[in-house]
Amino acid sequence: MKGKLVVQPLTELIRELSVKGLSGAMRLVKERAQTAVYFEGGRLIYAASNLKSLRLREYLIKRSNGSESQVARLDSNLPDLDLAAALTANGTIRQEDIDALLALLVRDVLRVALLWTEGTWEFDQRARLAKPISVNVDVSTLLREAAQRMPMHFVAQRFRNPTETISRAADMGQTSNFLPAESFILSRLDEPLKLADLVSISGLPEMDVYPLIYGLALSGLLNREYWQNAFRTEGLPGGKEQTAVPPAQVLSAPQPEQTDNWASAAAENEDPEEFLKRLKQARNYYEVIELPPTAEAGEIKDAYYALARRYHPDRFHLKSGAKLHSQISSAFARITQAYETLINPEQRSIYDQTLERSRQFSDAAPKPDETAEVKSVEDDEFAPTAAETELGRAEYSFREGFGALQQRRISAAVAHLAVASRLAPNEARYRAYYGHALAGEPKTRKLAENEMQAALKLEPDNATFRIMLAELYFELKFHRRAQTELERALAIDPKNARGHSLLRKLEKSRKVG
Repeated sequence: MKGKLVVQPLTELIRELSVKGLSGAMRLVKERAQTAVYFEGGRLIYAASNLKSLRLREYLIKRSNGSESQVARLDSNLPDLDLAAALTANGTIRQEDIDALLALLVRDVLRVALLWTEGTWEFDQRARLAKPISVNVDVSTLLREAAQRMPMHFVAQRFRNPTETISRAADMGQTSNFLPAESFILSRLDEPLKLADLVSISGLPEMDVYPLIYGLALSGLLNREYWQNAFRTEGLPGGKEQTAVPPAQVLSAPQPEQTDNWASAAAENEDPEEFLKRLKQARNYYEVIELPPTAEAGEIKDAYYALARRYHPDRFHLKSGAKLHSQISSAFARITQAYETLINPEQRSIYDQTLERSRQFSDAAPKPDETAEVKSVEDDEFAPTAAETELGRAEYSFREGFGALQQRRISAAVAHLAVASRLAPNEARYRAYYGHALAGEPKTRKLAENEMQAALKLEPDNATFRIMLAELYFELKFHRRAQTELERALAIDPKNARGHSLLRKLEKSRKVG
């Protein structure tokens, strides 16, 4: 069986082989680079590459563990597993050390190959490793990480049906290393949702949320209604299993390592932590790419490519841990989205108009309770420096969302208010107004009730929140529930005009009924 990676990337091939419990070897070719990935009963057990920088010999030399002289004496063309066996047999390296190094090597081989969207693949069900080995690799995390790093437009094209149903997997296991946005998406799937609805309530731009959904689905944490499968289980060829030659012989002889334009850029003593801090503080696309709103197209293009040379995720592939690398990938995705919006004259015009409308309405947003122990931002002025904290970013998103809600731009309001709720889930205002925005669409009213109930658990004596919930119940024709919430609200604030207006509607509906 064979195919093209643009149709079935390795991410999806691994998922399908795992689901169907298949065994064999997957051979990938992209120009002069080649990778072989081995499976046993659907479990990924080993991977090897012909790139010099992804060979065991190079890893041993880089780590300077005293084995350089022993390594140099061995045949330079030895396959990685034969090299490992030779070094453990003569006592140069302990077995546990070589196992750990092989696990690191396999992870790095996969991190590269998982991003290939060009090239070909071929799967041989009969192929097996000549030497028994099973490397312990967290494939789930690698798939989610790859989804964040793949080209955004490529990932978006994997979701062609907005009515596709997405649901949470029944068995979530003990996975705990979720990104905050991944946890937020999972928390919104108490019941299956259409893809378009999940994107809408995620609080993220489409191009940001698709990689999150894609990664969670690839790793089996979400169920998708549609996958483009490559294998038909019933059509797999039978026959005896065939012992394969070692991985390095399955591949061609090592070729000169390909130069990566991003990775080979001259180092400029970049501080990734400072870069991530700046991106967190950025409140709009202009601040993301560090340009004023008056910047011309040429300046935007130059700024984007300058940032790409310095902070493209591939530059940090081997320089950072998985967590930091994932953060850099997400941050650079935001830079790309800013560039794609601002470089398009029509999209930029719409974006500029949205910014202006938001500025006009944001100051009318409800302020934090002055009696609260912790304030998200200063009550008298929303200073840009508040974005230095998560609460500051949440307050900024809340004000943007409230402004959109006042303008009846429901989708934009949901997006901004969802961000605020995700960043500060214990702030009752955010949860209440997020629920109020969700109530504007019939398909998300169940979620709206959940958010309002959460707000009332945080502030049970808030009359405004209870009236919001009563209004939702009234729209759903749950008049008895609406009456109950309204009575509680008016007991707290007897002169509330909004509450009395709803009371008159309820009385009128009872007369009509």
